[in-house]
Amino acid sequence: MEIRLKHGLWGEKKEIKFLLPDNWNISFLEMNGDRKHVLDDNEIKNAVLSIMPLIKEKLTKSCEICVVFDDLSRPTKAYKIIPYLIELLDRFHIREEQVRFLCGGGTHAALDNNGFRKKLGEETLERFTVYNHNPYENCEYIGKTGLGTPVIINKEYLLCDVRIGIGSFTPYAFCGFGGGYKIIMPALSHIDSIEYHHGKLLQNYRESCFSLGKYKNNPLLDDIIESGRIAGLDIKIDCLINTSADITDIYAGKPDDLYNYMLNVAPIHYYTNIPYKADIVFANSLSKANEAVISLSVAESLLKDNGGDIVLLCDVPEGQIVHYLFGRFGKTTWGRLPFGIRKKPDKVRNVFIYSRHKDKANEFWFGIEKNIYWSKDLEEIVKIIEKEYKKKTPDVLILPDATIQNPINI
Repeated sequence: MEIRLKHGLWGEKKEIKFLLPDNWNISFLEMNGDRKHVLDDNEIKNAVLSIMPLIKEKLTKSCEICVVFDDLSRPTKAYKIIPYLIELLDRFHIREEQVRFLCGGGTHAALDNNGFRKKLGEETLERFTVYNHNPYENCEYIGKTGLGTPVIINKEYLLCDVRIGIGSFTPYAFCGFGGGYKIIMPALSHIDSIEYHHGKLLQNYRESCFSLGKYKNNPLLDDIIESGRIAGLDIKIDCLINTSADITDIYAGKPDDLYNYMLNVAPIHYYTNIPYKADIVFANSLSKANEAVISLSVAESLLKDNGGDIVLLCDVPEGQIVHYLFGRFGKTTWGRLPFGIRKKPDKVRNVFIYSRHKDKANEFWFGIEKNIYWSKDLEEIVKIIEKEYKKKTPDVLILPDATIQNPINI
């Protein structure tokens, strides 16, 4: 059986193709959202221009505008959205010097000019200033949430009269779903704020929060929403995507109304039905390839109780995200909240990582032990596994994008 998977969202866009034995019991797992219509340019344009009545009174000759966008660890194809936002601003004769774009990367490494162009498109970089958020400097304290998170926000954002965020609403482990006000907390927050939210709050409420897609009665999500309200975001444009990272739904409007819409739609959209537990899981990482540990976690949950093998497809030259809060920066040197070397669950026999770009420094996300194998040759991995299951008929699951698929029916 030939398997084809899209790969390389921000770099070398390609299709991974490989053959699996015909005698294996194989299920290719689509999620509900894969059956939706992909939005065309006109549909995206109409959604973006619909925000005009909400901000037209603020779009004056002297107003300052900040457009916040997520970084390359998120699948938002902002370059498909921004041309229509620019068209709207041009209609109100907003000058280029009144607008700045701000990358909300939280405690991730900053983007360079090439990264900005991938995310925003060429026109944006040619016409407007584009900046990175700095989580260590140039932030201002503006309040505190009910759970005690200090709201310390990027000053450039706070100086602006009109504040617009662009992102994607996708499953997330801490707060149920990313998107919405996450463009503020943690994306534009100071590291002290993020450390408190991702550290003390998560520790206090881990049992009720730490599950992919769990948004009901989730204190961390409530805290994010409160932080965003304090920071005063005017407009949020968020997308739902399929396992090819194409936009199938778009919301443009007030952030609070976004949650009313998205939390009715997103859990069903990303839900992926699992027909059986597997001996082998092939987990592709497309949307969040530089956070491929998400794929690994999802794949682990789909193995049979008596154990199985995982093939993690993560062939991206940029490797795994540089994370100043959770990351590793030396043999014994970590960020403020060290992630630590990941422990492999007992039911995982082997993890095979297919990549031509081994990332030793960030291997801790996957675990460093003898049962984790890196290979530049996917065919070689298949042959090793095929030998292990010789004269057997293993149950196999294929996830086209395990970084966003949710097998938990919320």
